[in-house]
Order: sequence, then C-alpha cells, then structure tokens
Amino acid sequence: MKKSIYIFILVICALLVSTSTVMAAKPVQTDANGNETAWENSNAGCANIQDGTILDSSGNPITTGYDQYGYNYQAHLFNGTYDSSDRKLDGKYWGQTGDYVDDNLMMKWSDEWIANVDCNGDDKLDRGLVNGVVGGYSMGWLTNQVEGWYDSDGDGSQDAHYTYFAKIVWVGPGGSLWGSFEVVMENYQDPLGMSHFHEFAPGFGLNDHWTTIP
Repeated sequence: MKKSIYIFILVICALLVSTSTVMAAKPVQTDANGNETAWENSNAGCANIQDGTILDSSGNPITTGYDQYGYNYQAHLFNGTYDSSDRKLDGKYWGQTGDYVDDNLMMKWSDEWIANVDCNGDDKLDRGLVNGVVGGYSMGWLTNQVEGWYDSDGDGSQDAHYTYFAKIVWVGPGGSLWGSFEVVMENYQDPLGMSHFHEFAPGFGLNDHWTTIP
C-alpha cells in the first residue's frame, strides 16, 4: 500500500478578505483540442487573464492555457505532478522528498475556490466567488486525482500502481480540514494493498447549496 497519501490544494492560508461584485467569465469559443480561446465579457470593471495584469506567486503574468507547471487557471484545471504543483521544479514537494513527488496529479476547482478574474485590484485571482460576491478566501470545491507507482517490497523497483481521488468542499467554520473544509469523498485503489472507498456526503458542497455535512 502506498505509504503516504496527501491531499493538496492551491494556497489556502493567509488569505485576505475583500468584497466586490463579479460574475465568472464563461467560455464562448474553443479550439480544435477543446481549449478555451474566447470568453464572455461579463466582468465589467474586473481584470481577466487575457489582460495580462493578473500575476502568479512569483510576480509573472498568468496566461491562458497550461503553464510550464501544469496550471490552467482560466479553465480551473491542473495537470502535472506533486513536484510541479508547488510551482518549483526541483524534484520536491514544498521541500519534501518521497516516492510520490513524481506521481501524476490532476486538480479541478470551482469559481468559489479560485476564480479566473481580479475584481479587487490586487493583481491576483479572486477567491470566494459566491453569487457574484468575492469573499477573499477559498470556498466552493476542489478535486484531487492521483496516479502513480511505488516500491511495495523494498527492492528499489516501482512495482505497484495506485490511484486516488478526493473531493474537498468548503463547509464554513468548524470543518475538520484546515478549519473550514471537509473531504466528502475518497477513493483509493491499490491491487497490492488496501483499497477503500468512502463517500461522506453527496454533491459539491457550496455548489449544491449546503455548507455543512448533511
């Protein structure tokens, strides 16, 4: 069985609280590969990624499509590895090493988690987009999908394959994860280890109009 399974999100701590009104930009055109190339102009007064004024954590402009780390902020997607998810390609995850750092990681998130616009003028993507209002901290939902190999018998070979899926939702103060979140579904499959599936609540939390575990 995989020794360590981690649930990772984008940045969750030390978020500034702000309030402004915005609606998420909706795609109106895609290319032959299904990538979004044009969006509805429904965010009057708000900056979007195409403007080139929204910056990443290193101060570089965020662009549409996938970046070198695997983030597509316009489409609310990540497709990379644990190593690249911290936006530093150094064979580590936030300074930690392990046989999981090169495992494939996919993430999807809602507008409430991280939107693709900046309406409060801080040059960052807005967080907490709920009913047109930006709260300034991540809400909504996030999914993690992981696939990788590990050494099951200590002989140095990556001989065992596993998959893992988790659904994380914002539930408000009192959540067991990071104080305001819950893992409402987990699915771990490992033919050589102990597989398990747990679903603690249906749907996607805030998107399904509940903010506490039913």
